[in-house]
Amino acid sequence: MKIFLAFITIFLAPGFARAAEPAANLVRFTNDVLFRRTGSTDWGKARPLMDLFERDTIYTMAASRAVVRFHTGETLALAPNTLVVLRPPGKKSAEAEMVAGELHSRHSRIITRGATILPKTADAEFSARMKEDLTTVVSVTRGVAEVEAKGRKVEVRKGYFTEVRPDMAPSLPVELAPQLKASTAAAVPAPAGAPPLRDVEPPEFSEYDFLPPDALDSIETHEGYQLQVAKDRDFSLVVHDRTYGIKEKPDLNKLLPPGDYFMRAAKIDLLGYKGKFSAPRRIKL
Repeated sequence: MKIFLAFITIFLAPGFARAAEPAANLVRFTNDVLFRRTGSTDWGKARPLMDLFERDTIYTMAASRAVVRFHTGETLALAPNTLVVLRPPGKKSAEAEMVAGELHSRHSRIITRGATILPKTADAEFSARMKEDLTTVVSVTRGVAEVEAKGRKVEVRKGYFTEVRPDMAPSLPVELAPQLKASTAAAVPAPAGAPPLRDVEPPEFSEYDFLPPDALDSIETHEGYQLQVAKDRDFSLVVHDRTYGIKEKPDLNKLLPPGDYFMRAAKIDLLGYKGKFSAPRRIKL
């Protein structure tokens, strides 16, 4: 019995080594993405579908992007020049801590140096970016998110954004303007010890041929699609050009007057890259 109790005491000790379960997978990335295991000072090159653990750090270099999917279902899409820590220590309620850069979250709980961002609805999606002055900008693209800082909380709904300046409470939500949707994330210097890597232009995902809207529901790796409608096959007279969410199915009969048109679409993945447009399809409204 004494031996058993001694074993249990050692087993439960904080420093006892136990096999850790992966917290997430790097489901996709482009160009130069680095990772660092917790407790290590060495940076390594990311590998496709590699396991990621609590406290691991991910760094996307210039012209590089990555998609992380947690085993609990949440998804993060990291923009270039972004540094995040997964499941940071002492902050169990967060999936990731963004130290710098920009990310798009699908129902993930995110913390930055000055703010905590929580999804409030099951379909919540938002982008968070950090400016050079460490201001956090949170823009909600679907559902509702809650932003907390300095003891104050604000709810931000789809189509609105809030700013959290250093050591200040969140601003009141403001409706998004087109010019605010452009990325202004601060550039991040390469982490200490990171190997020199080349700059590569983002690849074109030519394998993403357009699928009819009914087929999009099951494609988890896509964020949406760009739909164009024109009066001519060459699309020199475009009458409708808009990006839709993966499950949005616009009724063109309500958007355009009756007539003959040509339609084409290009899928957009979680990394933000757009595939080739489909062959023009003639339609009659």
